[in-house]
Amino acid sequence: MQRQILIALLFAATIAFESSARATDQKLPGQQTADQLRATGFKPLAEGDSLNQWNMKPWHAGHWTMKDGLINYDGKAKGKFQDNSLWTKKKYGDFEIYAEWRLPAKPKMKPTPIVLYNGDFLMDDDGKRVTRPHLDAGDSGLLFRGTLKCQANIWSQELGSGEVNGYRTDKKILQTVRRACIPIKNADRPLGEWNAFLVTMKGSHMTVDLNGERVIDVADLPDLPKSGPIGLQHHGDPVQFRQLWVKELN
Repeated sequence: MQRQILIALLFAATIAFESSARATDQKLPGQQTADQLRATGFKPLAEGDSLNQWNMKPWHAGHWTMKDGLINYDGKAKGKFQDNSLWTKKKYGDFEIYAEWRLPAKPKMKPTPIVLYNGDFLMDDDGKRVTRPHLDAGDSGLLFRGTLKCQANIWSQELGSGEVNGYRTDKKILQTVRRACIPIKNADRPLGEWNAFLVTMKGSHMTVDLNGERVIDVADLPDLPKSGPIGLQHHGDPVQFRQLWVKELN
């Protein structure tokens, strides 16, 4: 019976994914146009199908590409793990960034860990993570201040995107800090559809709006570098970005 339920869920999700993948031009909650962004002081991080503002490495060639305003990553760059991410040439201190993104891979049922309210993973009596089946289309994120630890996570888990994973999983810091890095709600659109991030980095504070809803409300991140490049995260999975805009606040 459980197997039949899982198959039915996977079939239904596949149909929904294929339908949503075709609806690429629908209006997103919280979406802003290029004219709106430019009028409020934002500047594009990629335009004219050029990635010249990004630090392209030889092993990025053919994997990180841009065409018709769409940044596409196939998840297969062959450098060291952190070096596969794409970073801006410029460093940023305090800023706002607007980014639209989606996970284009066909979702598959995978075992997914369960995150507790305090930021810990649910463990069994043998100290192993407890998992449950959940549809997964990959993992990526926006990286800030030049560190993998500070990111607005993009993923398929029930927790929802926007999570600050590097701080949430760091047991050396206060639990109040870790809890603030867990999304207040899951505001992700169905897998395969476009989503809109608006992230504010000011001092050591990070706020994340996803699809017009506040998901991270002023998380205070200790020991955060004062400035650093912005990154598009490699996690071995396909991901797409469009409409990347940044406004410096200092």
